[in-house]
Amino acid sequence: MQRLIIRLGTNIEDPIHWLVFSDQENEIIASGQLQSAAELPSLKERASNAEMIALAPASDIYFAKVDLPKKGARKVIGAIPFMIEEELASNIDSLFFALGDNQDDKQDIAVIAKTTMAEWQDTLSNAGLFCPVLVPDAQCLPSNDGISLVQIGQQLLVKMPDDKYLQGEVSWLLPLALEQAQKQALSLYCYSEIDNWPADQNAQFVFDQLPMQLLLDGAKQSKLNLFQGEYAVRRKANPTWDKWKIAASLAAVAISLNLIFTATELSAIKSERADVREQTAQAVKQGFPQMGNYRFWRTAVEKEMLKLEQGGGDLSMLAMLTRLVKPFEASGVKPQNIRFDAKRSELRMQSVAKSFEALDKFKRDAQGLGFEVEQGAINNRGDEVVGVIVVKG
Repeated sequence: MQRLIIRLGTNIEDPIHWLVFSDQENEIIASGQLQSAAELPSLKERASNAEMIALAPASDIYFAKVDLPKKGARKVIGAIPFMIEEELASNIDSLFFALGDNQDDKQDIAVIAKTTMAEWQDTLSNAGLFCPVLVPDAQCLPSNDGISLVQIGQQLLVKMPDDKYLQGEVSWLLPLALEQAQKQALSLYCYSEIDNWPADQNAQFVFDQLPMQLLLDGAKQSKLNLFQGEYAVRRKANPTWDKWKIAASLAAVAISLNLIFTATELSAIKSERADVREQTAQAVKQGFPQMGNYRFWRTAVEKEMLKLEQGGGDLSMLAMLTRLVKPFEASGVKPQNIRFDAKRSELRMQSVAKSFEALDKFKRDAQGLGFEVEQGAINNRGDEVVGVIVVKG
């Protein structure tokens, strides 16, 4: 599994750091920095193959703890905004209250302006990114008996031992963190190099990971997802799916019928032939529920498929998939995700095969049928290989 983590800024003009990490290979696949949120669409292809996590600036969030009664705690949850109203500078109607961890009847609360929440979601949505998890950045730092610090760009993230989180420019936040450490006699733990660090200031420096990788580990363990309640993110159905889902279903039926028919020709045992006929009837009924009665299933199915092909537009995908049946069978390549561009007559498939040679065989066989085939990045996944194949009609 791959994970893509990005760190949002307070403003859309702020730089955005990102990193892609492979859990299976336990290594960083790629990382970088975007100049602003306007460049987020450039991560769309990486996000399509990874689980995505976003980090929010801790400076835009107010953190609080609320004591809950041992009995009837659920009933009190709805009253939390009124319990901490005096601590807040804004009207509670304009604020969103996210629930975090609950330990020993103490409920962690994160308070964010609703306008800010909407801006973060709009930024991700407008970039075409599906991100169901949003975690405060400084909360993802390691917990210890002192103060944790890490610098990302010109921003400093600070995690205090009393679950207080700070984030801001190094120039003003570093002196504040050092002052708190001196007042409370706390140790300092630095997980990156920090600008303007005093030469005489003692600290434990731990540079085992890149800052974004360190925050990814913390985000995976976090019990606070800001995208909850009215801001919970749910995957939207692909708007193009309705246009060609019938074609995709028929293509699957066509492949199934082809395999069934081949098995029938090779088998002379009556019981197996009876089983094949039953499977065929079920496949035809599932793929063509409106076809009605028929005498010869092959002729009936071919007529229905011809009608769809003659419909033009997006349904030309069916003709391409049908012609690619033999290359799929011969190579053992299995498509996992299929995207079809009707204007370009182009199929983009995330495919799985047993070896690199299998992908090459599919490419050669498809080219032999007159298709133009391009291969994208190919990665190992256990005993299999995963790659992107683009077939142009």
